[in-house]
Amino acid sequence: MDETIIKILFGIGMLVGILGTILPVIPGTPLVFGMLLLAKLLGYSQISWWLIAIFGFFTGIGILLDYLIPMATAKKLGGSRYGLIGLTIGFLVGIIFSPFGYFSLIVAPFLGALIGELIYDRKNQGRAVRAATGSVIGYFLTIVYGLVVSFAMFGVYLFKDIF
Repeated sequence: MDETIIKILFGIGMLVGILGTILPVIPGTPLVFGMLLLAKLLGYSQISWWLIAIFGFFTGIGILLDYLIPMATAKKLGGSRYGLIGLTIGFLVGIIFSPFGYFSLIVAPFLGALIGELIYDRKNQGRAVRAATGSVIGYFLTIVYGLVVSFAMFGVYLFKDIF
C-alpha cells in the first residue's frame, strides 16, 4: 500500500479518536495516542520519541482525569455514584437524540445526573441539582482536556508527517 494512503488512514483513525473525546463509547484520547504510537512503531511517523512520551504522559493524565474530575466536582457539590451513573446514561441518550441539536448533548447528561441524584435522595432536591450541575461541569472539563490533548497530537502528526 502507498505510504501516503497509510498515513492518511492513521490520520482518519486519529479523527475517530477526536470524535471519541466527545462520545463516551469510543476511548478518544487513548485512541489518538495509540494511532500516533502505532504510526511511529511502523515507521510512518517522524515525531520524536520524546514527544511520543510527552503525549503518552498527557494521555495517561487524561485517563485519570476522566474518572476523577466528574467525581470530584460532583462530590464537592454533594453528589453520589448514582448521579455519575445517571450522567453517563444521560449522555448516551443525548447522543441518540443529537439530531435534534447539540442542546440534547447538554440537557440529557444533566437530566440523567439529576434523576440519579433524586433516586439516591428524593428529599433534598437542592442538593440533587447542585450535584448534577457538578457532574456535568466535571464531565465537560474532561472533554475539553481530551480535545486539547487530542488536537495537539493530531496537529503535530499533520505538520510532521502529512504536510
